[in-house]
This record gives sequence, C-alpha cells and structure tokens, in this order.
Amino acid sequence: MKSKKIMLCGGGTGGHVFPLVEVARGIRKLDSEAKIYFVGPEEFPLTSLRKEGVIVKKIIGAGKLRRYFSLAYIWELIKLPFAFLDAFFTVLFINPDAVLGKGSYGSVLPVLCAKLLGKKIILHESDAIPGLANRFLSKFIKNIALAFEDAQKFFPRKNIFVTGNPVRLKYLGLTKEEAKDILEFPSEGKVLFISGGSQGAQKINTIILESLDKLLEDYDIIWSAGTGNYDSLRQATEGKSHLKLSALLSEKELAAAYTLCDIAIGRAGAGTIFEISAFGKPSILIPLERKGGDQPFNARTYAGTGTSIILSEAELSPESLISAINTILGSEAVYEDMAEKAKKFAKIDAGCQLAKILLNL
Repeated sequence: MKSKKIMLCGGGTGGHVFPLVEVARGIRKLDSEAKIYFVGPEEFPLTSLRKEGVIVKKIIGAGKLRRYFSLAYIWELIKLPFAFLDAFFTVLFINPDAVLGKGSYGSVLPVLCAKLLGKKIILHESDAIPGLANRFLSKFIKNIALAFEDAQKFFPRKNIFVTGNPVRLKYLGLTKEEAKDILEFPSEGKVLFISGGSQGAQKINTIILESLDKLLEDYDIIWSAGTGNYDSLRQATEGKSHLKLSALLSEKELAAAYTLCDIAIGRAGAGTIFEISAFGKPSILIPLERKGGDQPFNARTYAGTGTSIILSEAELSPESLISAINTILGSEAVYEDMAEKAKKFAKIDAGCQLAKILLNL
C-alpha cells in the first residue's frame, strides 16, 4: 500500500509555522510511513519543520494584503500569475491525499490549487475572529477546524471541528529543576516570564525596562525581548541580577520558561494563549491593537474564562503592570483559580486531533 501524502500550507510568521510542527508530530505518531509536505513561502524560517522530516516545497509568496496603503500592492499583483503557476505545479507534483490550510496569505494559492485538483482539504483557524485568508478560502472549503469555539458563528453551514490551536509540547512535563538547568537560571523566588514574540514588542519592552528595577525587588524575570530589541536591552540591563534576558528562546527554552514562571506576560496571539494554557499559567495579556487585528478578540475570549488579566496598550504603564501582577500573586486563591481555569481551557491534543482528521479525510 502506498504511503499517504499530507500537504500542510501556510507560512509567513511563527504563529502559522509552529503549529504545523505539532501537527507533523501527530501525523508521525499515527502513521509513521506518511509523507508530509509543506508548501508556502519561506518568509519565516522553516528549520523546525525540516527537523521533523517535513519535505519543504518553497513557493513564490504573493497576494499579501496590508492593512494600510502601500505601493507594494503593485508588486504583489505582478507576482500573482507566476506564484499561481508555481503553486499549481507544486501541488500537482506532490499529488497529496489531504491538505491542511493553516491561514495567512501563504496558504491561499496552494489551497486553491488543491481545490482545483479535487483534493480533500481542511482549513484551520487559530484566532477568535477569522483572518482574511480563511474567510476567503472558506467560501470554497467545507471542512473547518477551529481553535476557539466562539469562531463557529463565522462559518455557517460548514463541517466544524473544534480542536484548539496546536502548540509544540515536546517538553511539556519538565520539572522546575530541569527548567532551571536548561535556562541556566537558578531562580528561587517568584518568576515572571515576559515575551513579545519572535520580533519582540517595542511597547512591552519599553514598559518592562521602565519597571525593571521595581520588579526585580520582588521577582526573578525571564525576558524574551525579540531579535530586534535584544542588543540595546542587553546594554541597558547589563549587570542586573535575577534577570535572564534572551533574544529568542528555542522550543526547549520556551518550555522551560513556562515551566518555571508563575505569571506569563505577553501578546495575545493564538499561539501564545494556547501555550500559556497548556502549561497552566495565569497571565497578563497585552494585545497588539491594529485595524482588523485579531488579538483583542483572542484576549477577550480567553480572559472571559477567568484565566487572564488584559491590559490594553493605552493603559499599559509601570503602575498598571505592577498592579496586575500583585492582583494575581497577592492572593493564593486567585492564583490557583486562574491556573486551574487555564489548564481547563487548554487543548493539548490539538496537533493529534488535526492529524487524525487529515488522515481520515
């Protein structure tokens, strides 16, 4: 019997790539002979997929919509016919048995080409309010998997699967001592883990820097500052103890940071929210606010379950941040309740659930 071929589509950001790592792991557990392909642009490094044995077929990225006027639209239109042909012949050559579209503009052309070729397809939507790519593709695709149950209302008359958002869980279950060794951070007190994503978040980093001396009086801090901010922050924080500053954490280091921390502080992307909940940590979410953005909706949906405190960028200050931290850590009952609700929200089998759906298609 020939091996099944599964095609994963998406790309552009870590939020669209890292979930596919866990889906690939789920496929491997269920069918070790399956061939797994990734088709999409490589604007975000795809090393983590290649390490899982995924065959990467890089295609021309085109059709990226910006939420502001840009002359780059002209270039996107020029590339579009070439990108379509590239995607079409790539999909034709792979001839997949099933296709997963993970969202973002990088999934649009390969999913459309797979539809034209009569392939079986499921879309996965990470956010509480669907992105442009999946809203468009859902006009042609009947199978939709969701991270947030509330997003069902955006996809009437579709086959809906509520799976959660796959997050990398290879190192879930570390002990605190193992986490300390991985990070080389021998913390003995309460720990805050602060992250603004792979590129960092300038607003969050600025407020943390302003608050740092006060915070370090009471807490140890793991701070993933992002690649764009690391050098300047390293100089500004040189010599400070009880602080672990990094540009970007590896998968193992990220798991160690979540294991070790008492509160996670960061943006409200779907990946971040489902990572926090998988590790059962109370959180303070500071959603990225932009026209048509999804993070405020994600944050409200998640915090509505009693797991998190939301601070808008407008109200974010050293005082509001410290107040939110004290609200959570100032009461053991409040802390335990938020942690328990975070664990309840988690769907740690999301990768395997999507893998099962793909293999059964």
